[in-house]
Amino acid sequence: MDKIECPHCGSPLGNDVTVCGECGKERVDTEKEQLSVPEEQSSKSNKNIYGILAVFLVVVGGAAILLFSGLVPNPFRDKTTAAIVNGEKISIKELDEKLEIFKKMYGQSNQMNFSSPEGKQALADMRGQVLNALIQERILITEAVREKITVSKQDITDKIAGIKKAMNISDQDFENFLKNHSMSVDAFEKRMEREALINKLIAKGVQEKGLTKDAWLKELHSRARVEVLTK
Repeated sequence: MDKIECPHCGSPLGNDVTVCGECGKERVDTEKEQLSVPEEQSSKSNKNIYGILAVFLVVVGGAAILLFSGLVPNPFRDKTTAAIVNGEKISIKELDEKLEIFKKMYGQSNQMNFSSPEGKQALADMRGQVLNALIQERILITEAVREKITVSKQDITDKIAGIKKAMNISDQDFENFLKNHSMSVDAFEKRMEREALINKLIAKGVQEKGLTKDAWLKELHSRARVEVLTK
């Protein structure tokens, strides 16, 4: 049996003695003392980790609040973006190009002077309508991608061939026709692709989901995420 001594004065102690009869000090269990130190250190370490996490969450959460409140500039936004639809940007350049086409068409038919006060207001209204049309189209295009709808290159080629046949014009005459309407062949092909995607998307909602066209379009628009960044 190991001899037990008082850790303070060295006097011999019995196994069950808790207070030394010589010095009057309380006996300390050295094993418990050794174990208590790591526990205390572990507790402090955990507190430090929790403290760091708390600060991190406050900083990140605060930054998110500032970004979404507009108090701090959002790095995902820029001055070249007119709107963001389901994560895809509509550029101001695209908006201006579409507006210019409508401006020419409107100006030719109405002889509108866009530099006059009335003309400026009409142009501002037209810009809003063009932006809204781009947003509505982008909603349907992104939803078509979400529904895994695709259009083949051959489908587009066949559609354009059908248009040429219906118009009874040659390839060159068709290109000239597009140029007169401020559109290239590539742009027209993309236009046809978007229309085909939208038509397939609408057909899927009506045929596979059993919805009316209006109900399906309403559902698609309700789940879309749209952020307008310009007027």
